[in-house]
Amino acid sequence: MVLACDPDSLEADLVAFLGSRLAVEPLLVVGRAASRDSALAGLAGAAREPDELVGRSLSWTGPGPARTWHCREALTASALTLSRAASSWAALEGAPIVVARPVGRGMVATLAFHPSVARDVDGAVTALLKHLLIWAAQTPVAWIDLEGSLVLRMDDPGGSQNVHLRSWSYPKLREADWMAIAADLKRRQARMAIGYVGGWVDDGDPARGVLRVGGQVPRRIPGRVYSSPRVKYSPRIESPSRAGYGAAGAVQDYEGEFRGIQAVRRAGLGDVELHGHTHMHPDTASWATAADRFEVESWYRELGSPAEAALAARRSNHHPLVLGLGVLRKYFGVRPTTLICPGDQWTNRVLEVALDLALRLVSSYYLALRDGDRFCWTQHVCAPYLDEPNAAWFDAGLPVVGYFHDRDVALGGIDWLGRCLDRWQSAGARRLIDLRELSTAVGHCFDLDLHDGALRLTVTGDGAPPLVRPLTVGVRTPSGEIPSAISVWMQGSRSSIGVDRLSHGVGHVTLAPPESKPGRKEPMGRRRRAPARLTR
Repeated sequence: MVLACDPDSLEADLVAFLGSRLAVEPLLVVGRAASRDSALAGLAGAAREPDELVGRSLSWTGPGPARTWHCREALTASALTLSRAASSWAALEGAPIVVARPVGRGMVATLAFHPSVARDVDGAVTALLKHLLIWAAQTPVAWIDLEGSLVLRMDDPGGSQNVHLRSWSYPKLREADWMAIAADLKRRQARMAIGYVGGWVDDGDPARGVLRVGGQVPRRIPGRVYSSPRVKYSPRIESPSRAGYGAAGAVQDYEGEFRGIQAVRRAGLGDVELHGHTHMHPDTASWATAADRFEVESWYRELGSPAEAALAARRSNHHPLVLGLGVLRKYFGVRPTTLICPGDQWTNRVLEVALDLALRLVSSYYLALRDGDRFCWTQHVCAPYLDEPNAAWFDAGLPVVGYFHDRDVALGGIDWLGRCLDRWQSAGARRLIDLRELSTAVGHCFDLDLHDGALRLTVTGDGAPPLVRPLTVGVRTPSGEIPSAISVWMQGSRSSIGVDRLSHGVGHVTLAPPESKPGRKEPMGRRRRAPARLTR
């Protein structure tokens, strides 16, 4: 049980309730240190003091194997006062920063730091917290093992920004380019998420270029939106910012791009995710008549507060997320798992619509995970740019999202992507996954318990998509006894799966994805839900 709130805000009756639960249940309660006179400090046997601790050396001396971490940046924590019943489990430069006190059948663990603030200083703090949750658990515990995973995310395929925004001009990747990307991904046993923009916006100006949709030349209407997989565009007027690839007659082939992406998907090397509908302000007619439409970047943001009034004026079935999802459903035959907001701009209303549409993740610099009918943000999973590889990103022991744009590959060549991935793998990336694979993993719950004296792993997932590749799950029991095989209940069926037994009473279980069935399709309808809650 994690107390994710201001520790001094807990009322005495709630702390008493926690104490009554601990008296009869083998719970692990984790929370930040409270002030000396608070009810929680009395239960925890530890209190926060005004003095600060500063250092880089972390050490674990609590349950399980001893561990040490060296922070790359100096970490700050509060000094703690301990009661006689409390003991130090982890220290910063020798001073206690994780303290534990047994209460009844359970344990209360107290942190001398704010987890999210400390993680932003150094990822080693997240590794320490992960160690705490695994080794201090009072009952059998299971966890997803995604350490060393790099989530690949390419944004902007399908979008028309490269045609209209002069500072963002570049050629769309050709079908052959996608084949080369697929070959590199296959060689690395990798998957890549593709943040697809399903709506292509016409400026209505035949003097600037020739537009073909499904092989036909349509009547040009300023601000009209077409499905990106059907578009080809050839500029008539060369822009000085386009360095040759915007020359008259050069083709921006979105049909070829679509075929290339489909080849990547068919090979099991990735999938498309929802990157809005047009990546442009929802009032596309106003954009098409604005004098600054080709220069001002704010026109190319679809879901942020500047677009709020235009979004509110639309019917619910014309919201950009609904329209974008419709394109992915019609042309790719898939329900996306993740919202990637154009320009990292959104409002709470946008997140509510994403919940209505049963999306599982929101990928920004941080990551939002669906928890029932709300999104919860984690600051422990970060998204650096793909050309910024560093071993420090993996210090947390959690996945890292490496994002980039199709523009980077278009201008830097396929080798740009390969060089980035080489450097990430040298920095510690052991597994390259996409957002769908991440969503399937975190969307399932793993409950390890004793059933008739034997270990049983129950896997459930409320609306989570099925696994796309084998998933490794760590298991541990307080007794340290791990059998050679355990019973696994998943998707209504039972199986016995072998356990790869490691040191210190820890094991790994590998769950296989379900066998694909011909004709099977994911449900496409909206999901009913209670009023949304947005938690950070």
